[in-house]
Amino acid sequence: MERFTLVSTVFNERKRLDQTLADLAAQTLPPAELIVVDAGSTDGTYEALQAYAATAPYPVRVVRQPGANIAQGRNYAIANASYDLIASTDFGCRFSPGWLQSIIAPFAADASLEVVGGAFTIQRGEVQGAAARADYILAAGYPPDTSGLFSVSSRSIAFRRAVWRKIGGYQEWLTLAADDTIFWRQIKHGGYKYALVAEPHVFWMRHSSYLGFAKENFRYGLGDGESGINRRNFFSHLVETSARYVGFALMLLLLVGLALGWPVGWLALPGVAAMGLGLRSYRNAYRNFTGLRTQGYRWADYLNALKLIEYTRLFYMRGYIKGWLLAPARVRQGRAQFKPLPA
Repeated sequence: MERFTLVSTVFNERKRLDQTLADLAAQTLPPAELIVVDAGSTDGTYEALQAYAATAPYPVRVVRQPGANIAQGRNYAIANASYDLIASTDFGCRFSPGWLQSIIAPFAADASLEVVGGAFTIQRGEVQGAAARADYILAAGYPPDTSGLFSVSSRSIAFRRAVWRKIGGYQEWLTLAADDTIFWRQIKHGGYKYALVAEPHVFWMRHSSYLGFAKENFRYGLGDGESGINRRNFFSHLVETSARYVGFALMLLLLVGLALGWPVGWLALPGVAAMGLGLRSYRNAYRNFTGLRTQGYRWADYLNALKLIEYTRLFYMRGYIKGWLLAPARVRQGRAQFKPLPA
């Protein structure tokens, strides 16, 4: 099997680091080297990685770059890799023992292959707390599906370094997110030969609080807004959320007006129409919820899912607006030279 470099970035992942390193040590196909760029961790992550490097069964380079964003860290690691075949992940994930083999073996089977992307999901045992259970409902249990508009994440991807060079690397002008989404779209629409591994070997760790999910969606919205991608998604959220709030307001006014004898019957039709549009995501959440009842999900979880919808939608839209309208000069310059690609 061809030798390859595994790259990742990390920032304050000490709580999950031991699990990540243990999963890497259990790989049936270990990397020839590991390069990790630390963005300035203050929780002991950097020191723990240095200790791991001293005993790891393969060369490990831990590079400290305080303030570096994810794209900068990835690009540095790839540029300084010893091998032309690159595997990428995000520290803080969990991996099955066969993960690296699943995304590296296809290159041996097809010498013309340039990129391999892997599916990912979450482990049900990691779904702890009300917010995580609500998220599980909204994601319909995170089914691994590489069909349709599946977007390969850089938490599970392998590629020839020549592909990275031709694309121009990850977009460093982005602040916090969207770099791997854009990287995958450039691969997908750039004529590169790629393959997808449908069986999930990477397990995404989720948040335990509503605020954690809200902040995550703010970062996603910020990256989408800065790059100008997923505009349809933003406007869909905007229209639906606005319709929901307007519909609630109209129906409340209708009920109060009828109780007080006001001539407000005409509010019924626009109120119902607005609610019909505004409750679309609530209906989708209900369908997901009914499919998860056999896994012990209850009505309280469904109500929490509705609460999470409000958190994540509002924070996503806030991030998108900030990324699009209030972006700093560095981002505006990068966006001016970037052509958004469809999913």
